[in-house]
Amino acid sequence: MAKTDQGKQNSALQLQSRLLIYSALGALAMGASVAIASIMPLSQRLKQAEEHNLEFAAQTRTLAIEEFLLRAQDIGGQIASRTRARNQLLAYNQGQIQRNEVVQVSTDILTDALNQSEEIEGIMRFDVNGQPVTQIGLAIPEEFWQIMPSGGNQSVFIGPVEMAGISYLIVGTLITNETGQVIGRDLVLFEVSRLERIVQNHSGVGETGEIILGTVTNGRVQIFFEAINNPNRISRAVENAIERSVAGEAGLMQSDRMSDIPEVIAFNPIAIANWGLAVKMERQELYQPVQKQIFDTGIAIAILTLLGTGGMVILLRPLTNKAIVQTDELEQQIQEKSALLQAQTAALQTEQCQRRAVEEALEQMNELKASSRQVASSCATANFGVQEAQTIATGGTRSVERTLEGMTTLKDNVEAIALQIDHLHEGARQIGTIASLVGSLADQTNMLALNAAVEAVRAGDRGKGFSVIATEIRKLADRSRQSADRINILLKDIQNSVVATSKATQEGTKTVQVNFEIVQETAVSLTGVLKAIDEVTASTEEISLATHEQAVAIQQVVAAIDLIKTSD
Repeated sequence: MAKTDQGKQNSALQLQSRLLIYSALGALAMGASVAIASIMPLSQRLKQAEEHNLEFAAQTRTLAIEEFLLRAQDIGGQIASRTRARNQLLAYNQGQIQRNEVVQVSTDILTDALNQSEEIEGIMRFDVNGQPVTQIGLAIPEEFWQIMPSGGNQSVFIGPVEMAGISYLIVGTLITNETGQVIGRDLVLFEVSRLERIVQNHSGVGETGEIILGTVTNGRVQIFFEAINNPNRISRAVENAIERSVAGEAGLMQSDRMSDIPEVIAFNPIAIANWGLAVKMERQELYQPVQKQIFDTGIAIAILTLLGTGGMVILLRPLTNKAIVQTDELEQQIQEKSALLQAQTAALQTEQCQRRAVEEALEQMNELKASSRQVASSCATANFGVQEAQTIATGGTRSVERTLEGMTTLKDNVEAIALQIDHLHEGARQIGTIASLVGSLADQTNMLALNAAVEAVRAGDRGKGFSVIATEIRKLADRSRQSADRINILLKDIQNSVVATSKATQEGTKTVQVNFEIVQETAVSLTGVLKAIDEVTASTEEISLATHEQAVAIQQVVAAIDLIKTSD
C-alpha cells in the first residue's frame, strides 16, 4: 500500500512538472507568435513610413524647383509684357519706326528689368522674324536663339547650360499684343545657384541620399549639375526613375537586388519644365531606423514574455496541485460511475432479452389461441357430421329390420332395397370424409400440443401446468386418430358390404336364404357402424372439451405474460 501511494505521489509530481513545462513552453510559443504577428505588420508600416518620408523629400524638392521655375517664368512674362517696349516692337515689325529707335527704347527698359533682379544675368529680344533686336547683360550663345515655346505655352525652359564653367537657365517667353498675336520673343538668362542649392540640400535623405534633377533628350537621360554630383553614382535604376518622372509618373521604386548597392528611389515630375526629379537612398540606411526599432521592440517583447512566463509558472504551481488532486478524485468517480454504468447496462440487456422472450411467447400463445379456436370449430363440425352419420346408420338398421320382416316380399322390394343401399353408400362416403377430417384435426391438435409443450418448457416453472394440459391434449389427439382409423376400417367393410349387397340386389333372382344371410351381415355391420359412430361421438366430445380447456389455459398464460410484461 505504501509503495502504491509512493508511486501515485511520483506520478503526480511528474504530471505537475509536465504541466508547468508545457504551460511555460505554450506561453513562450504564444509570446513568439504574438511578437511575430505584431512585429511583421509593424515592420511593414515602419518601412512604409520611411518610404513615405523619402517620397515627401522628393515632393518638397519638387515644389521648391517648381517655385523657382514659376518665379523665373513670371519674371520672363513681366519683362515681355512691358507695354512701351511691346508697342515699340510692334511698330518696328510694322515698319513704322527704325531699328535704332526700338533698340534704344528696348535697351532702356530691359536694362531696368535686369537691374531689378539679382538672378537675371542677361536678356535678349527678337522681333517677329526671329532677328535679334537688342541684348543686355551676358550674351546668350547663338545655338539657343531658335528656341521657341510650343504646344500653346507662353514660356519654355532650356538648361541648365554651362557657360564659362557656370550653369545658367534660359527662359524663352513669347511677346504678344493685346489681341494675343505673337510679335516677338525674349530669352532671359537666369543664374541657377538657388536651384543648385535646392538639389544639393541633402537634409532628410541621410548620408547616402542624393537628389538628381534631369530630363530626357533624344531618348537619353541628361542629368543636371553633373560637375557637382559624381556621374559614376548614377545607376540605371535612377535613369529609369528620371525617364518615368519626365513621362509624368510619380511614385517609389526599388533597384535590382542583384545590383552592387540596393537603392530605394522616389521620383516626381517637374511638369512645367518637362524635367524629372529623383531622390535616392541606399536601402540599408533607409530601413536602418526600422531595423533598430524592430530589434528594440523584439527585445522588449522577449523580456515581457519571459517575465510573464515566470509569473505564470509561479501562479500555476499551486493550481496544478489542486488540479491533480481534483483529477484523482474525478478519476475515482469516473471509475465508480463506469462500474455502475456497466452493471446497469448488463441489467438492461438482460431485461431486453427477457422482454424479447416474453414477446415471442406472447406471439406464440396468440397463434395457439387462434389454433385452439379453429380446432373447437372443427370439432363442432365433426360432431354435426357424426350425428348425421348416426341418423343414417339408424335408418339403415330400420331398413334391415324391415327387410327381415318383408323377406317374403323381397322380390317386390328389391328396387327399394337398392335405393336404400345407394343412400347407405352415400352415408358411408360422408362418414369417410368426417373420419378424414377427424384425423386431420387430431394431427393438428397433436402439433399444437407439441408446440405448447415446447413453449411450456421455455416458460420454465410457470409453464409446468400448461405442459400437463398439452400432454393430455396429445393423448386425446392420439385416441381421436385411432378412432378415425377404426372408422376407416369399418367404412371399408361397409363399402365392401354395400358392393356385395348391390350385386345381390342386381341378382334379384338369387335365393331368399342368401339374401337373408346378406341382410343379417348387413345388420351386424350396421350395428358395428353405430358402435363406431358412438365411439367417434364420444371422442369428438372429449376433443371439444379438451380444446375448450386448452383455450382457457392459453388465455390464462396470455394474461400472465401480459402481467409480467406490464410489471417489467
